[in-house]
Amino acid sequence: MNKFKTFLILLVSFILQTTIFSKIDILGANVNIIIPAIVAIGQVLEDKTAGYAGLIVGLIEDFMFTNLMGVRALSYFVIGSFVSSDRFNFGKDRPTGIIMTALSSILHLIIISVIYYITTGQTVITDYLPIPILIEVILNSLIYLIFIPIVKKVMYIPTYRI
Repeated sequence: MNKFKTFLILLVSFILQTTIFSKIDILGANVNIIIPAIVAIGQVLEDKTAGYAGLIVGLIEDFMFTNLMGVRALSYFVIGSFVSSDRFNFGKDRPTGIIMTALSSILHLIIISVIYYITTGQTVITDYLPIPILIEVILNSLIYLIFIPIVKKVMYIPTYRI
């Protein structure tokens, strides 16, 4: 049942991202609500769910919008696996989630920039420094504060078996 709920949360996030939030430009930065969703899911659910959910959403996003397949999928998978990992034993509270969302936003930009630089020779990160990345980190962290109560409520809806 949690897989279906995770799918619904990420489907709604993906639809909102592609229809509304990708059009909003604040001082050169776009909000990426997929990252806070993956961080919130990684904090609420078990170890592997957030990584695989990020992988699937990233693949869908890559197939629909980019020429290079797997870049966002890799980035979201690394973020989901890192946040929900038992090795690092991150806290499950809101301040830790805000920090993890901020670090994940920066990590996402670094992974995408490095892969695009290796494959195409284009530098993405130089166009995005310093103000736009700072604004995106702040906005993603604020979106996390909206996502975490929603994810907690959706994941802990009691299910009954007959």
